[in-house]
Amino acid sequence: MARRVLGGGAMSPQCLVRPIASSLSVLMFAAACSSASNASPSEPSRPEASSTRAEDGVVTVAPASRKFIRVEPAALMDNAAVLRAPARVAFPDGAVARVGAPLAGRVERVHVRTGDRVRPGDPLVTLDCPEAASIRAALSAARAAQREARATVERHARMMERGVGTERELLEAERRLTEAEAELSRALAAARFVGDNSGTTVVLRSPIAGSIVGRNVTVGAAVDPASAPLVEIGDPSEVWVVADVFERDLPWLREGMRATVELSSLPEPLSGKVAAIGTVVEGSARTAPVRILLERGDAQLRPGMFGRARIESDEQALALPVSAVLIKNLSTVVYVETAPGTFVRRPVAIGRPVDGRVVVRSGLVAGEPVVVEGGLLLDAAADQLL
Repeated sequence: MARRVLGGGAMSPQCLVRPIASSLSVLMFAAACSSASNASPSEPSRPEASSTRAEDGVVTVAPASRKFIRVEPAALMDNAAVLRAPARVAFPDGAVARVGAPLAGRVERVHVRTGDRVRPGDPLVTLDCPEAASIRAALSAARAAQREARATVERHARMMERGVGTERELLEAERRLTEAEAELSRALAAARFVGDNSGTTVVLRSPIAGSIVGRNVTVGAAVDPASAPLVEIGDPSEVWVVADVFERDLPWLREGMRATVELSSLPEPLSGKVAAIGTVVEGSARTAPVRILLERGDAQLRPGMFGRARIESDEQALALPVSAVLIKNLSTVVYVETAPGTFVRRPVAIGRPVDGRVVVRSGLVAGEPVVVEGGLLLDAAADQLL
C-alpha cells in the first residue's frame, strides 16, 4: 500500500535532486544569453594607438590613430634663448671701497650718512685711538735719528778730507745712517694708517669718489681692525648684473653673448652682454656668477636689486617645443617620422626650456620631421619632460 507524503513529512532524495538540477539549467541558460548579447557584432572595435612596436624604438601607428599625432620639421631659430637665470645688481670689481678701523679705539664723530656723495679725501669717521700717539711719537723719533745719523756721516767725511779721521769711523757712521733710514721707512708706513693729525685722533677719509652705500658705525662705539667695515662707498652709476647660472649650463655660455635683464622696479628690460663667466661653482645650488655689462646705465639701479636675466645666442640654434621632448630611462628623446605612420625614437641633448621652447644641442638636424604632439601615444612608458 503506497504512502502519501504530507506537508510535515520527510522528502525523499530523488525529490531534492530534481529542483537543484532545474535551477542550474536556468542559470546556465541566462549566462549564455547574456554573453551572446555582449558580443553583439553591431558594436565596432576601437583602433589601437600602434599596430607595431619594435624593440629598437621604431613604432608604426594605424591610419586611424595618425590624426592624433602632430609633426613639425625641426627649424633653426635666430637669437635662440640659451637660458634664464636669477640675477642681481652689484658693483663691478674695484668699484666699491670698504673703510675699516686701522687701530683699536672709539668713534668720536661720524661725518657722513647713507646716500651722501663724497670725493677722494673727504672725512668719513673720526676715531680716538691711543696707539696713534705712540705711532706718531715713533715717527718723530725716527726722523730725528735719521737726521743725526746723516750729520755724523757728513762730519766724518769732512774729517777724512782733512786727514784727521779714519775710514773705520766713516764706515760705522754710514752703517748707522742706513739703520736709521730703515727705521724711518717703517715708521712712515705705520703712520700712513693714522694720517696727519696729532695726538690720538685718527680721521678715516674716502679713498674714491661715489656715494655712501653702507654705514655700520655710531658715535661712542668701540672698534678695532677685526671689526666689520665702518663705511662702504660705491658709485651707483657703475653697476653690472650678476646672473647665478647652474653648473650644467655653464658649457653653453661664452663671453659676448647678448643678455636681457628684467627688474620688477623698471618698466622696460635692460640690454647688455656677458662680460665674464665665473670659474668657481659655489653653494648648495651649484651655481657660478655670470657678469653682465649693461649697454647703458640707469639712475634707478641700486646694488642688491633682484630680477631675471635671459641670455641669448648670437648664432642660429635648433629649437623645438617643449612638448616634443620626452624622458625615456632618464634620457631625453624625441620621435622622428621616417615614413608615413612610422616613427623612430631618437636620443637628443637639450638645453634648459625658455619661453616654451628648448634648444637642441645634438641628435637632430634641421628639417627632420619631429613629433611635437602625441609623443606619449607612441611611447606610453615615457614621461613628458616639461
